[in-house]
Amino acid sequence: MLRFMTPGSAAIQPGHPGAHSSWMEHLDESDYFVEAWRCDLASGVFQLGQRTALLIGVSSRSCGIVDLVRAYDGRDRATVLNILEQATASPSSFCFTTVVRPPASKAAQLFCVGRSLLDAATGENTLQGVFAIPRERPALDA
Repeated sequence: MLRFMTPGSAAIQPGHPGAHSSWMEHLDESDYFVEAWRCDLASGVFQLGQRTALLIGVSSRSCGIVDLVRAYDGRDRATVLNILEQATASPSSFCFTTVVRPPASKAAQLFCVGRSLLDAATGENTLQGVFAIPRERPALDA
């Protein structure tokens, strides 16, 4: 599915681990740089991989949602925020793709495969998943 996703595309499956596994299988590490990420919903802080942090232009591997989404193409922001909002409402598997436009380098497509883990009993609520960047960066509209 991910190979055919265009920027701005997204999908969410309520509490469906099979969807998450299926999307992850498409992220062949010979085709993508894949890095894990995690967000503690209590604090709203995202923990990113080094390559992803560099791509989106944040100085630290920890950032907030505004820092993360600010790097995304403006046309994709509403879709991404909608997916993340739905994922915080109930346990979900989700994926999306966007174009990242870092200030100092050329645009790149970024894929996200994630899931929400919401545990009312312990209060530990997280979003977690991977960001994937194509190893061969196709030319994207500036």
